[in-house]
Amino acid sequence: MLLVRQLLYKEKTLDDFDIDNDESVFKLFFDLFLNMDGTRVTDVDADVKITDMFNDACFICNTVIQLKRPYMHYGYFYKIASCPTPNVRHYDSIPFRGDKVMCLVYFLLEEHGDNCTDLERLKNTIETDIKKRNEENNDCFEYFCKAYDNSAPTYLTDEFVVKLPITDDDLKRVCWSDISNDYDKQCLKDIVSFWRDPHDRNLIIDDIEKEIKRNMEDELPF
Repeated sequence: MLLVRQLLYKEKTLDDFDIDNDESVFKLFFDLFLNMDGTRVTDVDADVKITDMFNDACFICNTVIQLKRPYMHYGYFYKIASCPTPNVRHYDSIPFRGDKVMCLVYFLLEEHGDNCTDLERLKNTIETDIKKRNEENNDCFEYFCKAYDNSAPTYLTDEFVVKLPITDDDLKRVCWSDISNDYDKQCLKDIVSFWRDPHDRNLIIDDIEKEIKRNMEDELPF
């Protein structure tokens, strides 16, 4: 699977997550991170790291709600959760970053409230995988779980876990050559196959074709 993040998720600032509102679920997560290694208030660029992790978790959530059997791609999502976005300012590692982001994914899906079988199985996969790694990771999940269960009522607005429409402005920000390793056929097939809606899929295909025609004389390679 190959995802085009620019078309699936709108990156947000820390303020966008409403961390100063006691009713926001992200305020709960923010306070948790400030007491965890790597994102304590005394750590360099703690705000950037937390924002980056929030965005990764929301991106994963926005993707899994569109997938059939998302639990089959758990390894791919864990890889995203483990690696900081390349353009962020911080380079030092965050202990157990992948587990922390996947904990966010778990509880964001809880807050989202979609109890379909596929998402329930994904949440079970997240919980089982994190707990089995070692005792410290188990403590990480239980730390999130205890805080979430004991919190006052929280809210999650639809804009954080939602299927986004594809716009012309979004497509302008995508370089298909870079994403597909210079129009590799299998990469292009992986990209296109993600969109099950025929309208969205055709928009993607048309935009790929336009870029290819601008850059090379070959026919569309799929």
